[in-house]
Formats: sequence, C-alpha cells, structure tokens
Amino acid sequence: MFYLFGMIGRLFSSLVFSLISLAIYLISSYAFYKVAKIRSLPNAWLAFIPFFGLYMTGLIADSMKYNHYKINRYISDIPLAYALPIAALATNILPLIPLIGGLATMVVEFALWAAELMVYYFVFSLYGEPKMVLPFTALSIIPVVGPCLVLYVLKDRRY
Repeated sequence: MFYLFGMIGRLFSSLVFSLISLAIYLISSYAFYKVAKIRSLPNAWLAFIPFFGLYMTGLIADSMKYNHYKINRYISDIPLAYALPIAALATNILPLIPLIGGLATMVVEFALWAAELMVYYFVFSLYGEPKMVLPFTALSIIPVVGPCLVLYVLKDRRY
C-alpha cells in the first residue's frame, strides 16, 4: 500500500517537473523567436526546435555583435550560428576522450553558457534601457528570468 503511494508520488512529481521544464523551454523559445522576428532573420520558427534553437541563438548573436565593437574585436571571425550547434555536439563527444574529456566538456559547456549570456547582453543593450543592461544580464543567469526579461524588453516591439 505504501509502495503504491510512493510510486504515485514519484510519478506526479516527475510529471510536474516535466511540465515546468516544458514551460521554461517554450518561454525561452518564444523569446528567441520574437527577437529573430524583430531582427528579420530567416526561419525564425527554428527557435522552437531544440537543436536548431542554438542555431537561432547564434544567428541572433551574429546579427547583433557588430553593434559592440569591444566584443566584435574578439568574435568577429567566428560564425556563431554554426559554432554553437557544433559546440553542443562536441559536449556529447568530448567525454569519450580519456583523462581530459570531462574537463574539455566543462570548458565547452561554459563557453555555451557565456554565449547565451552574451546574446542576452546584446538584446538588453539594443532594446532595453541603458541603466538596466547589466542588472538584466546578471539576472539572466536564472533560467526562467532571462527569457521573461527579453519578453519584457520587447513588449512594445512589433515584427
């Protein structure tokens, strides 16, 4: 009897966690979709497909990086639209390398996280108030807050 209650509880908690994860993913995808539509990027609907969401994130960063000369100096030659999905694939292959695979995976995952924060910084600096750029970018570390802040900044924009 108690085993049945435990099983139902685990099933319910995993269902709730899955629904919350799906909601976070949809909000994030919609935020990047809206940015891509405002930037008039082709195939903005790709933001809703999991792997191609990284492509759209990179495409958004590529379209905005030229507005920031300090950042553009370092990443101008990197096509982020292709580099981010390739880096995501590398995080699946790198753990197979003995001894250094875990460390290399951690470095690539940190670079992907930094690229996402860079996109948030680009969006907030281009569409938000100048005094709120750094606080909004810092708050974007929290998974739900970043896309919600993007939607807040873009609330009056039409595509």
